[in-house]
This record gives sequence, structure tokens and C-alpha cells, in this order.
Amino acid sequence: MRPFPLSSLWFIFAAMLLGSLYAGYASASPAELYQRSGMAQHQQHFQAALQSAQQRYARQLPPAVQETLVRNSSQRFEPQGMHDRAQARLALAMEPAAIQQALTFFNSPLGSKIVSAETRASAPASVAAMQQGLPVQQLSPERRALIERLATRLPALELGVEVSMALTGLAAQSANDLLGGLMKIPQQGGSDSRDRLRSQMRPNLPDTLAYVYRDLSDDELTRFAQWTESAGGQAFYRATEQAVRDALNP
Repeated sequence: MRPFPLSSLWFIFAAMLLGSLYAGYASASPAELYQRSGMAQHQQHFQAALQSAQQRYARQLPPAVQETLVRNSSQRFEPQGMHDRAQARLALAMEPAAIQQALTFFNSPLGSKIVSAETRASAPASVAAMQQGLPVQQLSPERRALIERLATRLPALELGVEVSMALTGLAAQSANDLLGGLMKIPQQGGSDSRDRLRSQMRPNLPDTLAYVYRDLSDDELTRFAQWTESAGGQAFYRATEQAVRDALNP
């Protein structure tokens, strides 16, 4: 059993597209992409996990510390604010053509299957189970190569770093608020901290992806990898990374 480290979210954008050149993209809605790609569901799972953590704080921390941490986390990770910031960034970062390409993929049977696998993995119960250890998986060399190929294209590592940095920064902020300026605790937001987190998470990434996408066939994994390497796929995942960063950092 390999330990699984505890390591995604968007404002509805409407654009008036003038002229017949853009008529084909009139239905390319960032809000629809937010739903179809599973981002909205990941946000709900994040909020559920946050509530569970706040309940644990209530049992484990002194009241003053717990109240400060819960107040700061509720303000920083307020659901509608996270939705708004992330959707706004998604809309700004993607051209209508790229949005339409992503919608076409996620509305396909393969895209739907991938979203189901990813949202299942981000559910609080699944995360808790994976924290106990991932089952040992026997992968063929071909499937291992596909997983490694996906690992180089998907922003899973960077998203894990963003979540960890946000939570670490929240804890430091809460401690500083409680101390009232008597002492300043660094929030560790520099590149060294990010590099350290990446180095800690990177070895687990292939096994984690293999587990998340375990129900996909080799052919489906191949087509998924091809999508991540396409212009539309690259645009989508770049925008996703930016959107998650904005959602976590008001």
C-alpha cells in the first residue's frame, strides 16, 4: 500500500459575439464547460472536505484558535466567491473556439467517462480511502507508458501544490491573526516551498493517476492522452490551472 498524500472551480461569463465569423461559437459557454468538465462537482467536494476539517478543528484545537481558523477558511473559501473567481478566469483564459473544442470532448462518451472517474476520485469518501493507501496495481509496460504520458500533460501536480499552499497559508494567516501582530509567522508562499511540495508529490503521481483512471481501457487512455496534447486540450488545462489558483486565492 503506497501512502496517498493529501494534497479543482468559476463566474458565469456571457459575451456578445458580433458578426457571422463568430456565430458558430455562440453556444461556447464557459459556464457550461465549468459544469460538463466536472469543475463544479470538484468545488462541491472541496467544500464538503473543508466542512469536515472545520468539525475536526472544533474537537482538537483550543476554542480561540479553532474560531479564528474556521472564520478565515469560511471567508477565503466562500463557495460563491470561489465559483465566481474561477469561472471568470476560465472565460478570460480561453478563446471561444477552445471552449467549444473542450465542450465537444467533455460531451463525448469518453469525456463523460473521464469526468466520472475524476469526480469519483475527488469525493471526500474516496479521498479518505486513498489516504489509507492505494492498492497495488499491476500495469503493463504499455499502460504504464500511457500513464506517464498523461502525467506530463495533466496539471494534477500543480493543482495539488496550489491546494496545499493555500491551506498552509491559511493556517499561518490564522496564527498571525490570533497573535495580533506580536509575532509574524511566514506563510511560505515562495518558490522554494512550491518546489519542495512538487518533489514530495511527484513520485506518487503515476500510481495515483493509474488508480483514478483504472476503469479506462488502454484505447481510452490513448485517446485521452491525445486530447491532452491537442491545442484544445492544452488550452483547457492551462485555463484550469489558472482558474483553480484564482479560486483559492482571493
